[in-house]
Amino acid sequence: MRDTWKRCRGLARVAFGILLASSAGAQETGAPPPTGWRVEPFAIENPSAGLRLFLRGYMQADFRSFDGWTPGVGNPRADTFQWRRLWVGFGGEWKRLSCELDVAPAFDPTDQLKDAWVNLRFTKALQLRVGHMKLPVSREFLTSPAKGDFIERAAVVDGLAPFRDWGAMLRGEIGRVVEYQAGVFGGDGWTRANREEVTPAARLVLKPRPWFQLGGAFSAGDIQASPAGSVSKPQGLSGHSVTGELFFPAVFVNGRRIRADADVRVQAGPVAVWGELLQAREQRKGQGSSLEDLPDVWENGWSVNATWLVTGEKKTATIRPDRSLFGGPGAVELGLRFERFRFDDVANQGLESPGLRAANIRPAGYQAFQAGLSWWPSSFLRLMGGLVVEKYDDALRAPEPGRSGNYVSLLGRLQVHLP
Repeated sequence: MRDTWKRCRGLARVAFGILLASSAGAQETGAPPPTGWRVEPFAIENPSAGLRLFLRGYMQADFRSFDGWTPGVGNPRADTFQWRRLWVGFGGEWKRLSCELDVAPAFDPTDQLKDAWVNLRFTKALQLRVGHMKLPVSREFLTSPAKGDFIERAAVVDGLAPFRDWGAMLRGEIGRVVEYQAGVFGGDGWTRANREEVTPAARLVLKPRPWFQLGGAFSAGDIQASPAGSVSKPQGLSGHSVTGELFFPAVFVNGRRIRADADVRVQAGPVAVWGELLQAREQRKGQGSSLEDLPDVWENGWSVNATWLVTGEKKTATIRPDRSLFGGPGAVELGLRFERFRFDDVANQGLESPGLRAANIRPAGYQAFQAGLSWWPSSFLRLMGGLVVEKYDDALRAPEPGRSGNYVSLLGRLQVHLP
């Protein structure tokens, strides 16, 4: 696997060099491209051969201010400034075959490989994708961080959605009314310490009207706990707030992990309203102090979101600021979000305890409000700001233990991206 990864990076470097040189040469000299080829910024294609190669990528720098409170020890987002993401990618299309390789070469050495897949299109309704990719469960997680409506994803999505893994997936669109994705993966996160075993996952989206979408998803896999008496770490799912605070630590689990997701979206021109519900359930077979079975862990949460492009552009996956209806300086979007996230067990019998092998888990809940502002002054640049107001159900699990009430933060982001 390591040798394959090195070869992929080498091929990506060669492709980047060819595309950049081609684009730069055509723009600087004004020379026509080779016969049959057409050069665009960061892309080159030969329509007669059905071949297209392109570059993609983005860089994000985050700024944070915590109003009257101090982040806890171990919070990965505690710094007031952070180089958050650097992402570069290469893609290609040749007739019915397409491929993509995306890497994050900095900041997190354990999670550098992102997408690495090959897609074969038999028909529009039937395509086969094989490689390293996102599991098709959460709508928001399937959206790139460069195109999200807010600086941070909803806490429930970060906490419960599966990540990327190796697998094979069938996908397609049937009559512009139904979209589907269904596949089998090696687990629910290639780089995760609490990775499942083989995981089937599927997602279905119904689009009865151009302005209305209804989606649902499901995944299931088994977690194998370490043998009794060995040194082991809890492998359950954990809960972190939007600002990175841990409010529910992972507990010991063993057995089946099931996820279910539902989302709905209504869109009209520059306005979009959407919501998502995500739930997970984990078994705890033989995880009691006397190796008895414990009640399953129950994790669930939801978010409700609204966005408005005040400069009039139609809400799409890629915002084009040069299409403003009012001819203003770029595109501007306002967004609002409210979310709720909670952990508990399914039985609630006996005394509650925060222990990692507690028969009755002490519930942990969290809610947050976000207000966001995005500005695209050009096709290459996006500036974002956000106000986050968080509240923890259990004051003892808040960033400052014992302090109840709201925790207020200001967020900012500078993003440079290829259009």
